[in-house]
Amino acid sequence: MARSTVTVSPRSEAGKGNSHRLRADGKIPAVVYGKGLEPVAVTADPKQLAAILNGELGRNTPLDLQVEGEGASRLAVIKDYQVHPVKRRLTHVDFWQVNADQKLTMTVPFRRAGRSAAEKQGGKVRVTRDDMQVSCVADKAPAIVEFDMATLPVADANITVSMVPLPAGVEAVYKHDFSLIQVTMPRISAAEAAEAADAAAKLAAKGKVAKAKK
Repeated sequence: MARSTVTVSPRSEAGKGNSHRLRADGKIPAVVYGKGLEPVAVTADPKQLAAILNGELGRNTPLDLQVEGEGASRLAVIKDYQVHPVKRRLTHVDFWQVNADQKLTMTVPFRRAGRSAAEKQGGKVRVTRDDMQVSCVADKAPAIVEFDMATLPVADANITVSMVPLPAGVEAVYKHDFSLIQVTMPRISAAEAAEAADAAAKLAAKGKVAKAKK
């Protein structure tokens, strides 16, 4: 997945008054963190960041973070953000600087794809989770994880997180092998089963009679 380039400006002033002035000028305060690194206070464009957060990868989007005055860009992701409770606009963002080979744990959407043979024969499907956690480097972040329902047989099924195929370089993160999808075939009563068996026996008997007449 291609990185998004974000340019931010260093800031030296802090406090609510400065934050209000920044927002009045169309900017928001932000901070760049990193393991073993000194935090850097910056200002950012909220419209650009909102577009990234609403994009395909959301907060998992790998960023080429360019701090004005620095030569090289920093690889980062959006670690956290705050939104105004009424206006629903970004008010603050935390960037997390990472190394290109550093594995991150992130939450990604999960969904089923297609229909199983069991569904086509009346089976019921229940998706128990709509997201899951994965571990990978920033540039390998998947937009979504899907499970192909067409791979399932005509039978009850319980698809757990360990059974979901993932792209190369991406691993599922879990303590318990929890369920993601459950498939249940229709149940018939003993009386219905006996009736079906009786009907099959009568049909077989008719076939024998027909052959005998020939």
